[in-house]
Amino acid sequence: MNNNVKGKLSIFLMSALCFMMVTTKHHRALGDYVLESIGLKSWSGNYSGDHLTVIYFGVLFFISIFFVEKYAIGKLKLRRWDVFLVFVGCMIIFSAISKTTVRLIKENSAGLLSIGYKYENSSMNYRAEENELVEFTAKFTLTNYSKKKKTFYLSIDSPFDRHDGLGEISFYTFDGKPAVFELQGKETKTFILTLDDYKVLRSTGFYHSGHRGPVREVVLANEKGEKIRIDGRKGFVINLGSK
Repeated sequence: MNNNVKGKLSIFLMSALCFMMVTTKHHRALGDYVLESIGLKSWSGNYSGDHLTVIYFGVLFFISIFFVEKYAIGKLKLRRWDVFLVFVGCMIIFSAISKTTVRLIKENSAGLLSIGYKYENSSMNYRAEENELVEFTAKFTLTNYSKKKKTFYLSIDSPFDRHDGLGEISFYTFDGKPAVFELQGKETKTFILTLDDYKVLRSTGFYHSGHRGPVREVVLANEKGEKIRIDGRKGFVINLGSK
């Protein structure tokens, strides 16, 4: 392998290793999936705590810089500014490819897997007195990437609530039936859920006097028994199987 090839490959490798550590709005850091596929943890906790992917791939990234210095800059005589521009170009290309790939996967996914959750601008505020809600508002956006209409039930969840033993927050009509939500094909809709429109329940009750923050996860289910949990912040879906 000549120095020309080694120089170009070293820049590509450095760019790829850096992108492996990047979490985008479309997916978790790709390095997470790589580590988990070989049985290693990507986070010290349940997708919280220390991001181990950054540590593992960070070491490899700095090693790759050595090869860039040796071959791209030392042998090919490329300026560091030129290397940086190529690096930025590679990152833009990787981002565009990943975005297109995720969209294509979502468009062709069956059932509820075609639905995506946008974490940005989501919010949930509530206040409880004597374990009963007196105020509640939740706002979040879902996108149906497929061309088919999707009908589902939904709940709000959080890894922190699960850690504290708290159940999902679910929505019902005032006559006690699970509330049904829908998205038309290719539709993006912002849902605003309040006590004026729904009965809001939690199996474990609302022990805290209040809460203010983003909607971290949404759980969708349908009458076919499909149930998924979507974390828009980390961009991944967990298929929970039958309800």
